[in-house]
Amino acid sequence: MKQNEKKEKDWSKEESWQIAVYKTDKALLELCDSLKPSSRLFPAHIHASGEKSEGGERSLIRVNMLDYSNGTGENKISVSDNLTPEDVRYIYSVLFSHLLDFDFHQEKIFGDPNENGQSIVRKMTISRYDLDSQGEIRRYPWYVEIQNGVGTMAYNANGGSYCEKGTYQCQKKVSIYLNDRDMFALFARAEAYIRAFELEYAFRQNRIGNFTSLYYLLKQEIQQIPEYLQEGELAA
Repeated sequence: MKQNEKKEKDWSKEESWQIAVYKTDKALLELCDSLKPSSRLFPAHIHASGEKSEGGERSLIRVNMLDYSNGTGENKISVSDNLTPEDVRYIYSVLFSHLLDFDFHQEKIFGDPNENGQSIVRKMTISRYDLDSQGEIRRYPWYVEIQNGVGTMAYNANGGSYCEKGTYQCQKKVSIYLNDRDMFALFARAEAYIRAFELEYAFRQNRIGNFTSLYYLLKQEIQQIPEYLQEGELAA
């Protein structure tokens, strides 16, 4: 192989944080693990919620979308956003309840402004409409869209931030339609993964405490072995 030739990465040997994925011949939607446990100061929170002791980190499910209808490599469009564990469970409950119509929208602006005074903006829409404009039942009633762009950050009276009206510029957008079964499969797996994560970390401190107590008990018993041996020799 020539020195200037780059060796292709073998993704089959790379660790993946993908929980679930849905693919078509034009686009992809995947849910990935970005969950983080709460700090030891807030064990009952289970999930990190941005506390100072957690370094500002939050426990999230990452949503990635790709549009490769115009090809892969530099031609593909990649966008991402995040859902909280509660958001995932909310959407899962809608799927489980078989609601006919549903709308979920979120918009976030964050990060330091660039040289043009613009910050990063992410928008996500997850909706379900049972009927189309002709009154017919949709075969693919679920619609998911993520937009990544920039905008000017403004602040409300409470100190919260929002994207100032009229300043948002969409840079990338990917959307996809799904049927009920495929949408349910995505969020059922994500909900199950969140549940497993919570079971692991909810009782972690208790397990650590139990193992610590067991360690000191065994250590005490081991330290007493020479005394037992000495007593046995004297008795003999």
